[in-house]
Amino acid sequence: MKQVGRNDPCPCGSGQKYKKCCLARHDQFESRRRDEESAVQKALAWLAENYREAASEAYFEGFFGELSEEEQDSLDLLPDGLQGMIRINSGEWMLADGELMLGGKSHRVIDLVLGTGGPLLPARGREWLLALGEFSMSLYEVRETTPGEGMQVADLLDPGAPPVWVRERSASQGLVRWDVFGARLARQDGTWVFSGALYPFERQDGLVCRDEILAVLKKKKLCAEDRRSLVGVSLIDNWLTGLIAPDDEPPPRLVDAATGDELLLTTDRYRVTDWPALEKILAAQNDVDGDRHEGWNRFVELEDGRCRNLATLEAKGKDSLEVFCRTPQLADQARAWLEQLVGGSVTYKIREVVDPRSAKSRAAAKPASEPDIPKELQRQLMHQYLAQHYATWPEIPLPALKGKTPQQAVQDRKLRPEVLELLKSMEQLEARRVRQTGGEAFDVGFLWQRLGLERS
Repeated sequence: MKQVGRNDPCPCGSGQKYKKCCLARHDQFESRRRDEESAVQKALAWLAENYREAASEAYFEGFFGELSEEEQDSLDLLPDGLQGMIRINSGEWMLADGELMLGGKSHRVIDLVLGTGGPLLPARGREWLLALGEFSMSLYEVRETTPGEGMQVADLLDPGAPPVWVRERSASQGLVRWDVFGARLARQDGTWVFSGALYPFERQDGLVCRDEILAVLKKKKLCAEDRRSLVGVSLIDNWLTGLIAPDDEPPPRLVDAATGDELLLTTDRYRVTDWPALEKILAAQNDVDGDRHEGWNRFVELEDGRCRNLATLEAKGKDSLEVFCRTPQLADQARAWLEQLVGGSVTYKIREVVDPRSAKSRAAAKPASEPDIPKELQRQLMHQYLAQHYATWPEIPLPALKGKTPQQAVQDRKLRPEVLELLKSMEQLEARRVRQTGGEAFDVGFLWQRLGLERS
């Protein structure tokens, strides 16, 4: 998070200098946050000193209890940043939801800490620990963010509840719209704040976790205490399991959007016996552009005037021609077209097919050089490309929609949620791209309007 200088513009967007606007409020917030963090650390230290054995048992059986010993060992191999997050999350869980078995009876940790004989804590620290014990965790979806100020979130486990605004300086710098994460909200000075522990999910993993919890809640009518336990255990287990998921799982199947076929980079090699004849024939084709020096592109013109590439032909040496296509099916079509067109001028030799997800594909990729195009012009070109791409998106049949176009799928009760999820994923990826590279996000709001959908 970039440090805001006293004379810098205030991140709230008021136009005033930071020192004249939100500095005093932020200083007060930071002072309170330090008291709260100090109270948490003192409480955990007191717990370890007075109930070490019982606390250790509750810690490993409660927070990590759903994992096997092998999986628990895998957590020790995670990067320092993730291990630090686990320590923060597990410490908060211990104070808010942990229970110790003492003398054959279960005692809430928060009651022991705040009861007679507990650690000496400042008033604001005690208030904070009380808030941790009062509020339970849930699964949230980001709806809007104001970096450095806060965000609007919706509770995915309570679909009927309206979104709420959460005051949060740090997480609002990293999270973007449609991100999904587990957290505990607490009331502070009349506003909602995050307690400190966060359980970020890949969006699809978070939605799977949501569905698992809602399925149980639909079958069983649970009391508030049991519901709190179910949600907490499910969020923690899914989050920890996601952290140690093996990296060698097969990547998702890539599909060519134009044809619906699997994306497999295909290169056919031909021997050329008559270059002049080949060049003359290709130059006469209305659907071919280029020459021997630059290479040829065979294309199809779309209704909106844009062109879609079908094959790329490139001369290699004195007597070789390479024809590249996105899929083997397109390569088969290109071979039939070329052999019918030029006859004996070329002879097919061999085909190479490369999965773009493979190590071979990554190894063959050349490192990108820094373009000479000014960054502002790059952004303009990117926006133009995205505008052209998304303009026809509603009319393209998609495998994710069972071969239907988004326009058709929104009329289908079962497929309509899938269209919503595709739009959310598109906006999430675009927002994250901008967070990482800068510039302005491309607004796909027109797609929601065009499809008659509301952001919710």
